[in-house]
Amino acid sequence: MRAREFVAEDAHSKFHDDQLGPMPGMKRYDGLDNSNPYAMWRFIVAVAGQPKKDEFDATDTLSKTGPIGQKMSTMAYSQADAEILDATARAMGETGTMISSQESTEPVTTNKTSPVKGFKGYPR
Repeated sequence: MRAREFVAEDAHSKFHDDQLGPMPGMKRYDGLDNSNPYAMWRFIVAVAGQPKKDEFDATDTLSKTGPIGQKMSTMAYSQADAEILDATARAMGETGTMISSQESTEPVTTNKTSPVKGFKGYPR
């Protein structure tokens, strides 16, 4: 038996009943291409945070592209990281667009005091 006799790779191939039987509820989303992992990631993150179907607010729509617009992004955790990323970008003819400050900041609501009381060997 030749592979072409049992492998159908053309765009018009269909699932057979014996394939669909054990896959109940399978859906295809034409707006989410499987060559775009970012769009699929956004979909899965939305699934994780999705309320019950009756609690969904239909006016709250999610963007498939997100704030980065499906473009590659990096974050430099140190000045050395920033220099390496900048040198690499220059070598590839890219400039990059700064999205956030180089300094890390926390919201004012972040608790910066440890709730652990001091004890012998661990003073507060």
